[in-house]
Parts: sequence; C-alpha cells; structure tokens
Amino acid sequence: MAPSKISKPLVLLAEDNPVVRKGVENFLSKWGYEAIAADNGDKAWELLEENPAIRLAIIDWNLPGISGIQLCQRLRTRTGPYVYAIMFSARKSHEEKLMALDGGADDYLVKPCKPSDLRARLGVGRRIIDNALSLTESAPPSPCAETKIDNSIPDPADTDKDNDQASTIKE
Repeated sequence: MAPSKISKPLVLLAEDNPVVRKGVENFLSKWGYEAIAADNGDKAWELLEENPAIRLAIIDWNLPGISGIQLCQRLRTRTGPYVYAIMFSARKSHEEKLMALDGGADDYLVKPCKPSDLRARLGVGRRIIDNALSLTESAPPSPCAETKIDNSIPDPADTDKDNDQASTIKE
C-alpha cells in the first residue's frame, strides 16, 4: 500500500522585503508548512481569494498596494473561510499593536523576532483553525438553531446606576 500524501498547511506570507520573505519561507518549510508568498497587498488578497485552503497568514503592515491592516479588514468582512492572521511588523508601539488587533489581526509580532516566537504563534493559529474545523464537521444540528439572541450593546445612558453595583465583581 502506497503511503498517503498528507498536504502541508498553507500559510500566506505577505512581505515586501525579499530577504525577510526568503528567511521566513525557509523557516516555514522547515516547520512543515507550505508558504505562498506575496510581495504586495494586492497580490496577497488575490491569493487569499483564489485559494480557500489558506487558513494561516503572516502579514507585514507596510505592504505596497493595500496595507496589512486593510488586508486584515478585508479578511474579516469576506464570506470565505476564516484565516488566522498574524500581523508581522517593525512597528513597536502599543497603540499600533492595538490598531492592528482592532483592525482584524489575530496576533501581532514585532520584527525582528525569534523564530521560536513565530513558530509558537503559528501553532496557536493552527490549533484554533483545526479545532474550529473539527467542531463544524462533528457537531450535530443544534436544537437551538432557531433561537434568536439579542447581541446589541445597551446604551449606557439607559442603564440604571443602581444596577451597576449588582454587576460588580467582588474579591
């Protein structure tokens, strides 16, 4: 019996610096991933749209064409499969990190970084994606599928101040 070919997880690598891109591609290959590289944001978006098997992405903030932030925002508004996005940037400020995470990135890593940090974060993303896939494949239909849940955020002006004390977490 011939051994079955197990495909490597695909990782979009959106990085315009050829030296950084080649280095990360080498690490991804060594770790058992297949890199699909783009040197600009427009090409990265095209690759994501063409290949629904891409479920992990390493995205530089400063890309020619659409930026890394814009790429993450597009990922979060599209109807395709979920892609775990790691913003990989030289931007170091706390505010920029929050901007990236609020903009749709799942994780943020400052360049340069230790390869072990990138490998660990890819592992987290892979675990989350694999877990989500196994849940959707094995879950029976929910008896509450028809239940409507009100996810609206209450207006603070409408909140009774006395009820605030009841919801305080105490030690």
